[in-house]
Amino acid sequence: MVSKVRRIQLVGVVCFGALMVGACGGGGGAEEAARSSSVPLAEPTASRQAVAKEDLGSLWPFTVDHGTIECRAGVQAVFVAPDGKAFALNDKAEEAGVAGVEPLRAKGAGGDKVSLGAVRSKALRLCEFAG
Repeated sequence: MVSKVRRIQLVGVVCFGALMVGACGGGGGAEEAARSSSVPLAEPTASRQAVAKEDLGSLWPFTVDHGTIECRAGVQAVFVAPDGKAFALNDKAEEAGVAGVEPLRAKGAGGDKVSLGAVRSKALRLCEFAG
């Protein structure tokens, strides 16, 4: 018989695994990984940084292939599309009047929208340089 502690640990491991698969969009295996390898972004040195699909590979959440990420005053994470339009990556930016990013969201292999997490976290790293 499995002890109560061991059973709780097992449930935790199963739940964590399910959470990770869900958060990653289910994954597409080695074939998808080979098609969508990424090139790491350079370490940030300013509150703005160019970013492109090849920087994030399969984690790229937009229908455009490049743009600029920014951290504006008040910890506002923003993506600026190639046409110059700014889109909010977090609530702080939306509250400041920046347009929502939904029109640019890409869908993954399973039809769900690709998470903004990777690009949002990179934009928030730029906040240490924001004025």
